[in-house]
Amino acid sequence: MGDSPLIQREIDVLTSIVEDYIAKAQPVGSRTVSKVGPAKLSPASIRNTMTDLAEKGYLEQPHTSAGRIPTSKAFRLYLDSVMRLRPLPPAMQEMMAASLGQAGMEIDDILRRASRVLSSASGQVCMVLAPRHDLARWRQIDFVLLRPGLVMAILVLHGGLVQKRMVAVGEDIASDDLVHFGNYLNHHFKDMTVEEVRARIVAEMGAAQQALSDLTGQAMRLALDAFSTAEAPEMYVDGTFNMLSQPEFADITSMREVLKALEDRTRLLEVLDKTMSEYRTVVVLGEESQLSDLAGCGMVSTPYGGQGAAMGAVSVIGPLRMDYAEVVPLVNYTAKLITAMLEKRY
Repeated sequence: MGDSPLIQREIDVLTSIVEDYIAKAQPVGSRTVSKVGPAKLSPASIRNTMTDLAEKGYLEQPHTSAGRIPTSKAFRLYLDSVMRLRPLPPAMQEMMAASLGQAGMEIDDILRRASRVLSSASGQVCMVLAPRHDLARWRQIDFVLLRPGLVMAILVLHGGLVQKRMVAVGEDIASDDLVHFGNYLNHHFKDMTVEEVRARIVAEMGAAQQALSDLTGQAMRLALDAFSTAEAPEMYVDGTFNMLSQPEFADITSMREVLKALEDRTRLLEVLDKTMSEYRTVVVLGEESQLSDLAGCGMVSTPYGGQGAAMGAVSVIGPLRMDYAEVVPLVNYTAKLITAMLEKRY
């Protein structure tokens, strides 16, 4: 397969095939392209162009059909070079905002409802990744002495997140000491991410342990013990039933593969982490996800969270041929709504 750039005739024919396949989910033949594609091309020229595109890896031919279907490589070129996003209609924006506005005050209520709203609007499977605690910003920490030698650490983060951990301490630690520890930590680490706090504590304790005061050292050790490991974020999934209406997943084997992939939360988190680290909308096509069970799917993800710091991510998974020009704005708007609600309520 060659990797030379496509000429305009090839791009025009490929665009016609991709858009017809998105609309109909059926293999596209040269006769269809001659009706909807470039008017100046003869049927013979279209057939030759389709053969060239197949040799370059942009089209493939199902065994039972004379038509061709676009590959993930074709969709990548279409998304990057041809597709234009369609603005979300005001009525759709109002409906989504009103529906999400009915969520309760708790963050899990907001995210669970957001997943349901986006799944309904897109007709696909939706995932909303709850904020990763290690990327959330520190608001306040308090320590509660439960009994001599045992403390509960309560860390409140921006976005309404709360972490609670039990920590063993020396039996000589009193409640007044814990108040001093909390005041020190809140003064020095407020508005830093938990990840940044952990890294700074480790660095300072390693570089200047002897120079730290007794208060400082104990406060840092207590914070490090309390939040040394990150909790796995919750993931809210809705609309799995939408896959049943997609012709690509009509057979039980294909459906089983997709459901298996949706259950592999660890691998899905890896894909969503990329979205959060790049802090932009990411479209992953087919094999790009490195999840073999999603080879026939596309995934649109974008982060939510304010001030340039991702808290979590919103994602839609559907067949490779899903209408990205519509889905991308839906995903982006959902993330915008979540961000606004979290900033307003927390």
